[in-house]
Amino acid sequence: MGWLYRHDPIGNPVAYLTDQFTHTSEHRTNRVLGAARVANTVYMAVECTDKATGKSFVLAVVVLISNTRKHGFGHKDITETMGPCECACPDRIMRLLSPVTDIPNPSYAADWRARVAAHKKAAAELRTKRASLRTGSIVTLERAVSFHDGTAASVFRLRCVRRKTPIFEPVDRPGFLCRLRAADLAAAAITQADATAVAR
Repeated sequence: MGWLYRHDPIGNPVAYLTDQFTHTSEHRTNRVLGAARVANTVYMAVECTDKATGKSFVLAVVVLISNTRKHGFGHKDITETMGPCECACPDRIMRLLSPVTDIPNPSYAADWRARVAAHKKAAAELRTKRASLRTGSIVTLERAVSFHDGTAASVFRLRCVRRKTPIFEPVDRPGFLCRLRAADLAAAAITQADATAVAR
Protein backbone atom coordinates (compact mmCIF):
# COMPACT_ATOMS: atom_id res chain seq x y z
CA MET A 1 0.00 0.00 0.00
CA GLY A 2 1.23 3.52 -0.80
CA TRP A 3 1.14 6.66 1.29
CA LEU A 4 -2.21 8.10 2.39
CA TYR A 5 -2.42 11.82 3.18
CA ARG A 6 -4.79 14.28 4.78
CA HIS A 7 -4.36 18.02 4.24
CA ASP A 8 -3.61 19.11 7.81
CA PRO A 9 -1.08 17.84 10.36
CA ILE A 10 -2.49 16.15 13.45
CA GLY A 11 -1.59 16.60 17.09
CA ASN A 12 -1.39 12.96 18.17
CA PRO A 13 -0.46 10.50 15.39
CA VAL A 14 -0.49 7.50 17.74
CA ALA A 15 -4.06 8.16 18.90
CA TYR A 16 -5.19 8.85 15.35
CA LEU A 17 -3.69 5.63 13.97
CA THR A 18 -5.01 3.60 16.91
CA ASP A 19 -8.50 4.79 16.00
CA GLN A 20 -7.97 4.15 12.27
CA PHE A 21 -6.73 0.60 12.76
CA THR A 22 -9.47 -0.37 15.24
CA HIS A 23 -12.41 -1.32 13.05
CA THR A 24 -14.78 -4.08 11.99
CA SER A 25 -15.25 -5.39 8.46
CA GLU A 26 -17.58 -8.04 7.08
CA HIS A 27 -15.32 -10.92 8.00
CA ARG A 28 -12.90 -9.61 10.60
CA THR A 29 -12.51 -7.35 13.61
CA ASN A 30 -9.25 -5.51 14.22
CA ARG A 31 -8.36 -4.01 17.59
CA VAL A 32 -5.17 -2.15 18.49
CA LEU A 33 -3.85 -3.52 21.78
CA GLY A 34 -0.87 -1.23 22.01
CA ALA A 35 0.96 1.41 19.99
CA ALA A 36 4.26 3.27 20.35
CA ARG A 37 6.02 5.93 18.32
CA VAL A 38 9.75 5.79 17.62
CA ALA A 39 10.88 8.79 15.58
CA ASN A 40 8.75 8.78 12.40
CA THR A 41 7.48 5.23 12.83
CA VAL A 42 4.52 3.94 14.83
CA TYR A 43 4.58 0.30 15.92
CA MET A 44 1.22 -1.31 16.74
CA ALA A 45 0.10 -4.67 18.07
CA VAL A 46 -3.18 -5.40 16.28
CA GLU A 47 -5.51 -8.20 17.34
CA CYS A 48 -7.30 -9.72 14.34
CA THR A 49 -10.40 -11.85 15.01
CA ASP A 50 -12.16 -13.95 12.40
CA LYS A 51 -15.91 -13.47 12.83
CA ALA A 52 -16.82 -16.90 11.46
CA THR A 53 -14.49 -18.95 13.68
CA GLY A 54 -13.86 -16.60 16.59
CA LYS A 55 -10.14 -17.33 16.28
CA SER A 56 -7.76 -14.43 16.77
CA PHE A 57 -4.09 -13.59 16.57
CA VAL A 58 -1.99 -10.51 17.24
CA LEU A 59 0.51 -9.25 14.70
CA ALA A 60 2.70 -6.17 14.39
CA VAL A 61 1.82 -3.33 12.06
CA VAL A 62 4.56 -0.85 11.24
CA VAL A 63 3.35 2.58 10.14
CA LEU A 64 5.65 5.14 8.57
CA ILE A 65 4.43 8.68 9.21
CA SER A 66 5.01 12.21 7.94
CA ASN A 67 3.41 15.07 9.84
CA THR A 68 4.21 18.58 8.59
CA ARG A 69 2.38 21.86 8.10
CA LYS A 70 3.40 21.94 4.46
CA HIS A 71 2.24 18.47 3.47
CA GLY A 72 -0.19 17.54 6.25
CA PHE A 73 -0.31 14.08 7.81
CA GLY A 74 0.64 11.02 5.79
CA HIS A 75 1.10 7.38 6.68
CA LYS A 76 2.05 4.09 5.09
CA ASP A 77 1.37 0.81 6.88
CA ILE A 78 3.26 -2.47 6.54
CA THR A 79 2.54 -5.64 8.50
CA GLU A 80 5.38 -7.68 9.96
CA THR A 81 4.60 -10.43 7.44
CA MET A 82 5.83 -8.08 4.70
CA GLY A 83 9.24 -7.72 6.36
CA PRO A 84 9.44 -3.97 7.07
CA CYS A 85 12.89 -2.35 7.13
CA GLU A 86 12.07 -0.53 10.39
CA CYS A 87 12.93 -2.73 13.38
CA ALA A 88 13.12 -0.48 16.46
CA CYS A 89 9.90 -1.90 17.88
CA PRO A 90 9.67 -1.43 21.67
CA ASP A 91 9.53 -4.49 23.93
CA ARG A 92 6.08 -3.63 25.25
CA ILE A 93 4.66 -4.01 21.73
CA MET A 94 6.63 -7.19 20.98
CA ARG A 95 5.31 -8.83 24.15
CA LEU A 96 1.73 -8.46 22.90
CA LEU A 97 2.31 -10.36 19.65
CA SER A 98 1.17 -13.93 19.02
CA PRO A 99 3.77 -16.62 18.28
CA VAL A 100 4.68 -16.60 14.58
CA THR A 101 3.18 -20.09 14.25
CA ASP A 102 -0.24 -18.69 15.21
CA ILE A 103 -0.24 -16.10 12.41
CA PRO A 104 -1.85 -17.21 9.13
CA ASN A 105 0.63 -16.87 6.25
CA PRO A 106 3.42 -15.44 8.43
CA SER A 107 5.81 -15.02 5.48
CA TYR A 108 8.62 -12.65 6.67
CA ALA A 109 7.36 -12.27 10.25
CA ALA A 110 10.02 -14.52 11.82
CA ASP A 111 12.79 -12.71 9.94
CA TRP A 112 11.46 -9.31 11.02
CA ARG A 113 11.26 -10.36 14.67
CA ALA A 114 14.83 -11.64 14.49
CA ARG A 115 15.94 -8.26 13.14
CA VAL A 116 14.07 -6.51 15.96
CA ALA A 117 15.96 -8.65 18.47
CA ALA A 118 19.27 -7.95 16.72
CA HIS A 119 18.54 -4.22 16.70
CA LYS A 120 17.80 -4.30 20.43
CA LYS A 121 21.05 -6.16 21.13
CA ALA A 122 23.08 -3.74 19.00
CA ALA A 123 21.48 -0.73 20.72
CA ALA A 124 22.31 -2.17 24.15
CA GLU A 125 25.93 -2.79 23.11
CA LEU A 126 26.19 0.77 21.79
CA ARG A 127 24.85 2.19 25.07
CA THR A 128 27.43 0.15 26.97
CA LYS A 129 30.24 1.39 24.74
CA ARG A 130 29.15 5.01 25.01
CA ALA A 131 28.96 4.67 28.79
CA SER A 132 32.55 3.40 28.81
CA LEU A 133 33.87 6.44 26.94
CA ARG A 134 36.05 8.83 28.91
CA THR A 135 37.95 11.91 27.84
CA GLY A 136 41.01 10.54 26.10
CA SER A 137 39.48 7.18 25.21
CA ILE A 138 40.95 5.71 22.02
CA VAL A 139 38.41 4.42 19.50
CA THR A 140 39.62 2.15 16.71
CA LEU A 141 37.13 1.63 13.89
CA GLU A 142 36.81 -1.52 11.82
CA ARG A 143 37.14 0.59 8.65
CA ALA A 144 38.57 4.03 8.08
CA VAL A 145 36.15 6.89 7.54
CA SER A 146 36.76 9.58 4.93
CA PHE A 147 36.47 13.34 5.33
CA HIS A 148 35.51 16.07 2.88
CA ASP A 149 39.14 17.00 2.25
CA GLY A 150 39.91 13.49 1.00
CA THR A 151 41.78 12.28 4.07
CA ALA A 152 40.76 9.24 6.10
CA ALA A 153 41.28 7.93 9.62
CA SER A 154 40.43 4.86 11.67
CA VAL A 155 41.82 5.73 15.12
CA PHE A 156 40.25 8.55 17.14
CA ARG A 157 40.53 10.10 20.58
CA LEU A 158 37.51 11.34 22.54
CA ARG A 159 38.02 15.03 23.21
CA CYS A 160 34.75 15.91 24.94
CA VAL A 161 30.99 15.37 25.06
CA ARG A 162 28.70 18.17 23.87
CA ARG A 163 24.99 17.88 24.54
CA LYS A 164 25.40 14.13 25.08
CA THR A 165 27.22 13.79 21.72
CA PRO A 166 30.81 12.45 21.82
CA ILE A 167 33.27 14.65 19.93
CA PHE A 168 36.40 12.95 18.56
CA GLU A 169 39.63 13.86 16.83
CA PRO A 170 41.79 11.59 14.66
CA VAL A 171 44.94 10.76 16.61
CA ASP A 172 47.09 11.85 13.66
CA ARG A 173 45.17 15.12 13.16
CA PRO A 174 45.08 16.94 16.53
CA GLY A 175 42.50 19.71 16.64
CA PHE A 176 40.36 18.27 13.82
CA LEU A 177 37.06 17.62 15.63
CA CYS A 178 34.34 15.32 14.31
CA ARG A 179 31.53 12.98 15.26
CA LEU A 180 31.30 9.27 14.51
CA ARG A 181 28.25 7.44 13.24
CA ALA A 182 26.51 5.20 15.75
CA ALA A 183 27.04 2.18 13.48
CA ASP A 184 30.80 2.82 13.30
CA LEU A 185 31.06 3.36 17.05
CA ALA A 186 29.07 0.19 17.78
CA ALA A 187 31.63 -1.93 15.93
CA ALA A 188 34.69 -0.09 17.26
CA ALA A 189 37.27 -1.20 19.80
CA ILE A 190 37.66 1.18 22.77
CA THR A 191 40.71 1.48 24.98
CA GLN A 192 41.51 4.00 27.68
CA ALA A 193 44.42 6.34 26.99
CA ASP A 194 47.19 6.89 29.54
CA ALA A 195 47.15 9.95 31.78
CA THR A 196 49.68 11.80 29.62
CA ALA A 197 47.51 11.49 26.50
CA VAL A 198 44.42 12.62 28.39
CA ALA A 199 46.16 15.70 29.73
CA ARG A 200 47.52 16.92 26.37
